[in-house]
Amino acid sequence: MELKSYQQRTLRDLEDYIDVLNNSSNLSSAYFSYWMNKGLDLTAGTTGALQPYMNTVSGSPRVTMKVPTAGGKTFIACNALGTIMGKLKTDVENKVVAWFVPSDIILKQTLEKLQDTSHPYRQRIDALFSHRVNVIDKTAALAGQGLRPNEVRDNLTILVLSAASFIENIRVKKNTSDEMSKPLAYRENGNFIEYADKITDTRIEGVAPTALIQVLAYLRPVVIVDESHNFRADLRVEMLRNLSPRFILELTATPRDNSNVISFVDAMELKVENMVKLPVIVENRHSTGDVIASAIRLRSNLEEHAIKMEQNGDRYIRPIVLFQSQPRNDDDSVTFEKIKAKLIELNIPEEQVKIKTANKDELHGVDLMSRSCPVRYIITVNALKEGWDCPFAYILASLANRTSPVDVEQVLGRILRLPYTESHEDKLLNLSYVFTNSNEFQDTVTRIIQSLERCGYSRKDYREITASNMTGNDATDNQEHNQESLDLFSQPEVAYNIETADNQSYNNDTNDDFLGITTNEAEAIKQSVNGGSSGVDEDIQRLEQESLRQSDEFDRETEKSLEESSHDPLSSIGGENMYSVINSEYSDVAHKMILPMFVKHVEKTSSLFANEFNEVNDNWTLLDKCMLDEGFQLELQDATINFNFSNSEDTSIDIKKSGKDDYVPVRKKNSELLSSIRRTFVDMSASTQKEQLAQRLVKEVESKRELDSISHGALKNYVEKVIKPFDEDQIVCLWDHFYQAKDNIVDKIKNLLTNYREKAFKNQIAKDNIELQPRYTFLDKISFAKQELIGIDKGLYDREEKVNGFEERVIQTVADLDSVLFWHRNPERAKGFYINGFINHYPDFIVKMRSGKTVLIETKGDFLDNDESRRKRVLGQEWERLGGRNYRYFMVFEDKKVDGAWTLNELLDVLKNL
Repeated sequence: MELKSYQQRTLRDLEDYIDVLNNSSNLSSAYFSYWMNKGLDLTAGTTGALQPYMNTVSGSPRVTMKVPTAGGKTFIACNALGTIMGKLKTDVENKVVAWFVPSDIILKQTLEKLQDTSHPYRQRIDALFSHRVNVIDKTAALAGQGLRPNEVRDNLTILVLSAASFIENIRVKKNTSDEMSKPLAYRENGNFIEYADKITDTRIEGVAPTALIQVLAYLRPVVIVDESHNFRADLRVEMLRNLSPRFILELTATPRDNSNVISFVDAMELKVENMVKLPVIVENRHSTGDVIASAIRLRSNLEEHAIKMEQNGDRYIRPIVLFQSQPRNDDDSVTFEKIKAKLIELNIPEEQVKIKTANKDELHGVDLMSRSCPVRYIITVNALKEGWDCPFAYILASLANRTSPVDVEQVLGRILRLPYTESHEDKLLNLSYVFTNSNEFQDTVTRIIQSLERCGYSRKDYREITASNMTGNDATDNQEHNQESLDLFSQPEVAYNIETADNQSYNNDTNDDFLGITTNEAEAIKQSVNGGSSGVDEDIQRLEQESLRQSDEFDRETEKSLEESSHDPLSSIGGENMYSVINSEYSDVAHKMILPMFVKHVEKTSSLFANEFNEVNDNWTLLDKCMLDEGFQLELQDATINFNFSNSEDTSIDIKKSGKDDYVPVRKKNSELLSSIRRTFVDMSASTQKEQLAQRLVKEVESKRELDSISHGALKNYVEKVIKPFDEDQIVCLWDHFYQAKDNIVDKIKNLLTNYREKAFKNQIAKDNIELQPRYTFLDKISFAKQELIGIDKGLYDREEKVNGFEERVIQTVADLDSVLFWHRNPERAKGFYINGFINHYPDFIVKMRSGKTVLIETKGDFLDNDESRRKRVLGQEWERLGGRNYRYFMVFEDKKVDGAWTLNELLDVLKNL
C-alpha cells in the first residue's frame, strides 16, 4: 500500500511545520511562520479555516490535517508517526503514542488493524520503526503491558483508546477521595511501581503517581486524534491537557473553528487519485416503495455492468444498497427487523439482507469484498458512528417517510469509496447514488450538500437528477405537471410506471403498510427482483443515461481545472487578498510554458514516487532522488567522522510560560539525568558500553526521515564501524555529547548518500535512463504573503514575493533589461518549480525572455561558496544541457569568481543579448 500524491504532500506539510516549530520561539509564532512560508499571512485576515494559532492545550503543539472522507486519514496518521518521532526536537526519548478514536466500535476495528502484522497500516508502522512495535488497548495498558520503562525505551508503543470509554466520567469522579470510585485510568496501579520514584511532579491533582494517567503524562505521548470532529469539545480538551502530550495531530474532514490546520486536501485530489465515487447522483422519488424499487433495480443493473466489465478483464465488484432506516429510538430493533422481513417478502433472498447497527451487527466476521459473500442489501442507521464501510456500497436509499427530514449526513460518506482505488471502464461504476422520498426536496438537497461538506467535499461534487434534465416522454409529461422542476432546487416529480396513492398512510406501527408500499408497487418490486421487465427498466435506463452525462460533465470540469493549472488545495481557504494571479498581458505565454523536469525510465507503471507533477507516461516517471539509492551500501563507506563538540550536553528542552496562554522552549540544566546515565554506564564492561552506545545511536539515527531508504542492519553495521576504534574515554565522551554525536553521524551519512546519488544520477543519464520531459506549469493563482516586492516591473503575477539584499538587486537589474518579458519569484517547496535530481533544487527566479528562452537564476552571497552550492550548480548545468538552447541556468555570486558561476555584471551582459 503506497502513499497517494496528496498523502505525500500532507506529510511534507507536517515535516515543514515541525521544521519551523523546532526553530521558533513559541507555538503562535511557529504557526504564523509556517503559513507565511507558504504565502499566507494570518494577520492579513482570517477565514473559517485559518486564523492565528489557538493555544487550547498550553505547551503542546496541536495541529490538524483536513482530509475528506475516504481520503485515507488513518494511513496518513501511520506515516505521520515516523515524521513526528524523527523530526520533532524534544527531550522525551520514549516512543509512546496515544491514538484516540471516536467510539468503542471504531476502537475495536482500529486495534485489530494496527495489531495485524499483515495489514497495510501495521506493515507501514513496522517499516518505519524496524518492527519494534507494541499495539495495546486500555486493558493491556492497565496491566502494564508495553509501558514498562525498558519497553517504551526500546520500542514504539501505540495505545489505542476511545475517548468515550477512557474519560467519560473523569469530571465527576477524578477528585473523589474514594479510590475505587475513580475511573480505572485514575486509580493507583501496582503495575507501574517502577515509575513511583520517577514521577516526582504529579501533573493531575488528587491522583496517585502510579495511576495510568499519571504514567502517560510522565511519558508525554504523541497524540493522534482520528476523526477529531466527533469528539465532545469539553472532554477532549481536558483529556489532552491531562496527558501532557509532546505533540497532538488531529485528522478530520471538517475541522472545528479553533483547529490549527496545517494541511488541506481537496476533493479533486481524491477524484484524480481514483479514491472516490464522484459525482454523487441524487434523485427524489414519489414514495418509499418507489425508493426501494429504484434502488433494487439500479443495483441489479449495476451488477450486470460489473459482471460484463469483469469478463473484459476488470476486477470483481458486487454493488450494495444501504437502506437507511429511521428507528423510533436507539433500542428500536423492531423497525430494522420489519424492514428486513419486508425485503425478504419482496423475494430478496434472506442471505442477501443484513442489519448493521450499533446494537445489532449481522456483518460481524463477514468479508463484504469476498466473491463468496452474498450480501447485496444492508439496513443501517448511522453507518459512520457504527464504524464500518465497504467500497462495494454504491446506493444510499432513505426510507424516511415523505414528511420526515431526510438525514443522510452520517451514511453518505460510506458510499463514496471507490473499489480498488482505480477508475473502472464502465463509468456507472465510478459514481455513487442517492434515492430519497421527501415533500421538501430542497431541504433534502441542502442536507446532502451539508453532508458532503462534512465529509470534506462541496456542492460541486453532487449532481441532481430532475425532470428538467431527464429525457423522454415521461419527463416531458412531468414538466407539464410541475413547471417548478426546472429550478435547480425544486422538487422533481420523476414519473414512474407504478400506481401510487397520494394520501397514503405511513403509520410505522401498522405492519400492512409499514413502508408505505402499495400492492402494485410490491408486485413491481418482485418483478424487478426476479429480473422481469417493467416500466422501471426504461426509468432506470434514463437515470443511467443522465448519470453518464453528468459524470462526463464533472470529468470535463476536473480536467479543465487541471489543464489550466488552477488547482491549488489552499484556494478554498484563503480570501482573494491572499492570492496573486497571473497578469493578463503574460497569460497566453505563461499558460503555454511547461518547464522540463527529470524523469526516469521504469520497467512498469508505478505510483511509488507519485506527486503533484507526476504522471507515468510510456514507462517514464518523475525522478525522485530516492530512486538513485539502488546499490548504496552504507557499511562499505568511509566511517571517519571528526566529532566536534561545543559544550557538555547536560541540558534538556522544557517549556516555560511566555505571556498569556503561550509557552516557549527553553534549555535547562539536567545534570541529574546525565548522572543517572553515567551511573548506569559505569557498571558496564567496556564492550557492553560500546554496544549500548551503538544501539542507542542507531535508534536515533534511523528515526531521521531523510535516511528512510537505509535499512536498520546497514545503519547498525555502519555505526558500529564508526565507534569501533574508540577507547573507553572516547566512548564516555560520546555519551556526554550524545546528541551532537548523533547529528555528526547523520550529517556524515547524508553527505555519503548525496555523493552516491550524484554519481548514480550522472551514470543513469549517460545510459539514457534519465531524461528531461515537460512537466511543470504555472498556477493561475498562487497563495501570497503580505510582504509584496514593490517597485520592480514585469512580474508574472500581479504581486510577487518580497526579497531582500542581493536577491532584490539581482532581479531589479534583470527586470530593467529590454530583453526580459517577465520574471517570477519561485517559491521554495509548496507549489514552486524545482530541478529534481540527486537533490531537489528550487532556483530563486524564473525569467522569460522576449526571445522565447526560459532562464533560471540562483543567487548566492559570496560567503555561500560551499559544497551545497556546488551541487546545485552541477544539477542546474545538467538541466540546461539536456533542456537545449531554449533553457539556461545561472548561479550568480555578488563579486566572487567561482568556477561555473557568474557575477552579476557577467549575468547582465549575457541576458541583454539573449
